[in-house]
Amino acid sequence: MSNRRLLPLVFGLIAVPISAVAQNESPTSTLEEIVVTAERREASLQTVPVPVTAITAEALSNKQVTEAKDLARYAPSLKMFNNITTPTNLSPSLRGSLQQDASLVVAESPFGIYVDDVYIARLNGNNITLADIDRVEVLRGPQGTLYGRNTLAGAIKFMSRAPDADGWSNFSIGGGNYDQQRVSFSLGNAIGDGWAASLSGLYTNKDGQFRNVHPTKAEETGLERNYAGRLKLRYTGVENLDVTASLSYADAQNDGGQLIPAATPSVPSNKQFTSDDLVPQFGRYALNTPNIARPNLANYPYGKTKQQIASINVAYDFGDTLFRSITGFVKTEDAFTNDFSGNGNIMASNIADAEQLSEELQLQGSALNGKLNYLLGLYLFGEEATQNFAWNSYLPGVFPILPVSTSALKIKTTSVSAFTQVDYLLTDALKMTGGIRYTKDEKRFDMLFRGLLPPITPATGLVDLDNSYSEISPRIGIDYKVTSDNDNIDSMLLYASVASGFKSGGYNGIAIFGFNDALTPYAPETNTTYEAGLKTDLLGSRLRVNANYFLQKADDLTLNATVILPNGTATFPVQNAGKATVRGLEIEVTAIPTDGLTVFLSGTFAMDGKYDEVAPSSAPANSLKNFGVNPTIPQTPSSSFTIGFDYGLDTELGRMSFGADWFQTDDYITSATNDFRVKGYGQGNAFVNLAWNEAWSVRASAKNFTNEYVIQTGSRGFLGGFIPIRPREYFLSVNYRVD
Repeated sequence: MSNRRLLPLVFGLIAVPISAVAQNESPTSTLEEIVVTAERREASLQTVPVPVTAITAEALSNKQVTEAKDLARYAPSLKMFNNITTPTNLSPSLRGSLQQDASLVVAESPFGIYVDDVYIARLNGNNITLADIDRVEVLRGPQGTLYGRNTLAGAIKFMSRAPDADGWSNFSIGGGNYDQQRVSFSLGNAIGDGWAASLSGLYTNKDGQFRNVHPTKAEETGLERNYAGRLKLRYTGVENLDVTASLSYADAQNDGGQLIPAATPSVPSNKQFTSDDLVPQFGRYALNTPNIARPNLANYPYGKTKQQIASINVAYDFGDTLFRSITGFVKTEDAFTNDFSGNGNIMASNIADAEQLSEELQLQGSALNGKLNYLLGLYLFGEEATQNFAWNSYLPGVFPILPVSTSALKIKTTSVSAFTQVDYLLTDALKMTGGIRYTKDEKRFDMLFRGLLPPITPATGLVDLDNSYSEISPRIGIDYKVTSDNDNIDSMLLYASVASGFKSGGYNGIAIFGFNDALTPYAPETNTTYEAGLKTDLLGSRLRVNANYFLQKADDLTLNATVILPNGTATFPVQNAGKATVRGLEIEVTAIPTDGLTVFLSGTFAMDGKYDEVAPSSAPANSLKNFGVNPTIPQTPSSSFTIGFDYGLDTELGRMSFGADWFQTDDYITSATNDFRVKGYGQGNAFVNLAWNEAWSVRASAKNFTNEYVIQTGSRGFLGGFIPIRPREYFLSVNYRVD
C-alpha cells in the first residue's frame, strides 16, 4: 500500500479518538508523566529535545514486549530481525544503518545497547529476554555527545529497577501453546541502615513451533529456553553518595535458527524475488535436517549463549556538580551448530568467547543560576574475543559429507572517547545545545584459515591486521518551549538539531571457501543527521503528540553482501557501499478519548532510503546487472507503524482491562544485494487482564492472533533458508504484584 493511500487511513484512525478527547468537557484521566534519562539526567520525556520512545513496565506487559525484538513494533524506524544463526542473535537496524552478521565477534552494532548504563559490545545474545525491567528507552539519531560508543544511529537503554526503602514483591507464572512456560519473580527492599537489595529471576520455555521431516530426525523442533537472574545491592547511607552494584546472569539454550527451505519456481535466479514468490519445500514451518555425524560439528543444530554482566555505579552529589563512575564487565559465551539451508546441505558450528571491561566517568551539573547545564564524559573500553568456525556441506545422491573449512578468529579492541554536551538558556523558553565527541579506536585482528576441500579451498591462510580509527563528532541544537493562552495546549516543545554519528571500522569474519575477504578491513561509517520535531501535551494532558522529521546523510554505509564467484562458490564480505540519504517522518501519538480508554500510534512514514553514490565494487552497484533492479537501502520500508488501544473498567470481579494492536509495514529490501524484497505485511497482538485485591491478576494474551505467515528474511541459492515470523502464540498467566 502506498503512502498516498496509507497516510489518510492512519490519521483517520486516530482522528476519531482525538475528536472525542476534544469533546470531553470534564476529563478525569490524564496521560502519565514519563521520566527518562536520555540526556544522562532525569527529566520528563516531554522536555527532552531528542526523539525518544519510552516504554514503562506496565506498557511492556500490555504490549507483550517480552524480548528485545518485540521493540521493533513500537519504536519508529527500528528493525530487529532474527539472525540465521540462533534465536538469541538479532540483526539490528535503525534508520537504514544495520548489522546483519550479528553472531560474529567482529560485528559492530549501528546503535549502542545498554543494560543499566553498561554498554554491551557483543551482539551474540542481543535478543535480551526481559525480566525485572523498569523502563526501556529507544533514542534515535547520533548520541555520541552523551554516550560511550558506537551510537551512530541511536541507543537502546534497558533499565532495571533500583532497590530502595520502598519494597516490592512481584511473581508471575504461566503457560501457553507450543509448550510455553514462564516463571518470574522480583523482590526488593531495605536490608539495613542505608542498604537496599533486589533479586530477580526468570525461566522461559518454548518448543514445537517447527517440524523436522527428515526420517533420521523426524520430530517437533524449535526449542527456546532461557534462564536469567539479577542481584542488586545499593548503599545510600552516606549523605550525597549513591552506590549500586549489580550482577546478572543469562543462559539461553535452543535448537538453533530454524530456516525453512524454499524455492522460487516462477522467478529465475537473475531476477529479484519477493516473499510472495517463495514456495516452502516441506511446508510453512517444516525443515529437513538430517541427524548424521559430521566432522568438527555437532550432529544436529543447537545453540547456547551465556552472558554475565557485573557493574558498579557510583554517584556523588557535590551540590551543583554530580560525579558518576560506571564500571562494567561483560562476558559472553556463544556456541551453535546450525543448518543454513533447512536441508542439511550447508552446516556450520561456532564457539565464541568475549570479555569486555569498560569505565565511564562523568561530571554533570549546572551554573549561572541554573541557566547553564553541562556534562563532561570520558569513556574507556577494552575487549578481547575469540571465535572458531567449522563448515560442512552435504548433498544426498550428489556428494557425501564434505568438510569445507575451519577458521579461528581473534580480535582485540581498545577504545577511548571524550565527550561533552552543554546547554544554555538564552531566555526562559529558548535553549541552545552544543556538544562534541572525540573517539579513538585501535583494533587488532588475527585469523587462521584452513581449507579442507582442495582445490576449491586453499590449504591455509593467515590474516594479521592492525588498524586504528579516530573521529570528531559535533552536535548543535536549539529548542523552544511554547507558551500559549490556549487552555488546550498544556505544553509544547519545538526542537531542531544537527549531529554527526560514528561507527568504528572493522573486519570481515566469514571465511568459508577462502580468506581473501578477511584481508581487507572496512572503513568506519559516519553520518550527519538533520532533525526537527515537536513534543506536545494537549487537551488537559489527554492527548500527546510527539513527531520529528529526520534527514540522514550517511558516508561509507556498511553493509553485508553475498558475492557469487566465477567458480560458483560464495563469499560474504562486509562492504562500504557508498553514500546514502535516508529520511522519514516519525510519529508517536497517545490519547485518552474517554476515561479508561487509551489509544496509540507509533511509526515511520514517508521513509526513503537512496544511494547518492555507490561504490563500484559493492553489491548494490551490481543489483541492476544481477537482478534487474536499482539499488535501495535495506530495511527502509516507506511506512511501518503500530496502532492500538487498551481499555479498563471496574467490575464486580475486579479491574478488567483489555487491548490490542496491529503492526503494519510496507515492502522492504532485506540486504545489500537487493535480490529479495519482503512484501508488506501485518501482525496483531491482544490481551485481557483481570486484577483484584490490589495485588493479584490473571492475564490472557495472544501474539500474531491472525496467524499470519510471513517470511521476514533469508536467501535462496547457496544457503537457501528463510526465517518466518512465529505462528500464533497464546498465553495465560497468574500474577502477584505489591509495590
